Amino acid sequence: MKKLLSVFIVLMFAAPSFALTGISFGIKGGMVTNFEQPGFTVPGEDGESMPLGGLQAKISTIPFIDVIVSGEYAWKNETYDVFGYGFEVNRRDLLFSASAVYPVKFKVVSPYMGGGVATHSLGYDFTEPEGWALSTYDVVVPEDVTRLGYHLMGGADFQIPAFPLTLNAEIRMNWIDAPGGTAKYNSFTAGLLFGLP
Repeated sequence: MKKLLSVFIVLMFAAPSFALTGISFGIKGGMVTNFEQPGFTVPGEDGESMPLGGLQAKISTIPFIDVIVSGEYAWKNETYDVFGYGFEVNRRDLLFSASAVYPVKFKVVSPYMGGGVATHSLGYDFTEPEGWALSTYDVVVPEDVTRLGYHLMGGADFQIPAFPLTLNAEIRMNWIDAPGGTAKYNSFTAGLLFGLP
């Protein structure tokens, strides 16, 4: 996350010196819903939801398409009741994505749709209760991995009059080539973009 923030800061200060237009940077936040991963099994777990936050950059200099580059971090700290034992799992997904979208540009609102690819760093931290093994209680927690994924997306940008700011709302359907099978989830985000002069 520190590397991503450093890249965005350098680009934000370097870009005006090259008089780039059609480029904007911003922040986003939202929720991951229905996170289903075949390689993760805990009794009572069903379609996890997680908050997420991130940074994004939008490039609108290419004819007919916009390119969106983003870094997002989703996390969930949950304690499950497994046959009377408290089993705590901290889950996380750090992703870096690149998407191509087709915008329909109007004066105030610009809806878009498209898709892209991403790298997902999936991580799990847990403490096994003393005296029992995970397999005894039908608990499966995968190892930390970084895998490729892809997504379809739709959203809209809302231009704020008299300011170089744009509100953004977006939904994504995501798939990850995870150990044990394809993981899938939906994400809903809202963000704020600052356009370079």
